[in-house]
Amino acid sequence: MMAKASESSPISPSTEQRPPSLFLAVLIISCAKNAKQRQTIRNTWLKFGGQRSLTHRFVIGTFELSEEQLTALDSEARTHNDLLLLSNIDDNYSGLTSKLLNSLKWFASNERFEYLLKLDDDSFARIDKIYDELKAMNKVRTNLYWGYFDGRASVKRRGHWKEENWFLCDRYLPYALGGGYLLSRYLVDFVAKNAHLLQLYNNEDVSLGVWLSPLKIDRIHEPRFDTEYESRGCLNEFLITHKQSMDLMFEKYNNILKFGKMCAKEIIHRNLYLYNWKVQPSQCCIRNISSISS
Repeated sequence: MMAKASESSPISPSTEQRPPSLFLAVLIISCAKNAKQRQTIRNTWLKFGGQRSLTHRFVIGTFELSEEQLTALDSEARTHNDLLLLSNIDDNYSGLTSKLLNSLKWFASNERFEYLLKLDDDSFARIDKIYDELKAMNKVRTNLYWGYFDGRASVKRRGHWKEENWFLCDRYLPYALGGGYLLSRYLVDFVAKNAHLLQLYNNEDVSLGVWLSPLKIDRIHEPRFDTEYESRGCLNEFLITHKQSMDLMFEKYNNILKFGKMCAKEIIHRNLYLYNWKVQPSQCCIRNISSISS
């Protein structure tokens, strides 16, 4: 009922061990105390998956959790069968990159899929539109890294995200922001198979950008992914909206059911940027566009 993984989990199981092939796997980073957030997601945007060929897992680190917390997680797992519990990972900020890496290893070993969508449990996703857009492509894009990229972020030297092992340069390498991004199966397999060689930084999204940085892949900057540290507002074109309360998730869900759109009134809190891949990363991201359709 409850998926478990550890650092020693095999990366390449036999075909006989694998479930039927799926199109999209959804990895949602969560924590033990966020049971209400997980239930909100089950009751809102996950329902838009309908009969589509997808699966989802809420990923939680269980190292040093109390018996009470473990019992609650066991009960939730028996009810919903959608938890991935990582027994070797602390359920805190410092364990996020290890949580991502071990999750990718688990998915590579235990699920058959074409694409993997990673989200935080405070992100609202139009899973139906993301899925249908991927399906509408003529063929699977095997090297796809799809997200809202940043290339000019300064390295954190204090707080939760302080980087003590960073030596590459004075800014982070270009990376897709962690509120939500999508990877093709090939890239998930690449990370999983090379996990023992990868440096872990405190920021999981920064770490992934570094791991994939030397590869010849399709990096697609997507302004419809509202995945920054705070939401840019509410636009009906958004495919992912980060930093959403449970009330906002229910509001968006009910708006879609009633009116066919997320936002009763569209709101722009902050301009977006289009990534300029032809200049130095420090000059990549000029925030000068008010809306996606501008």
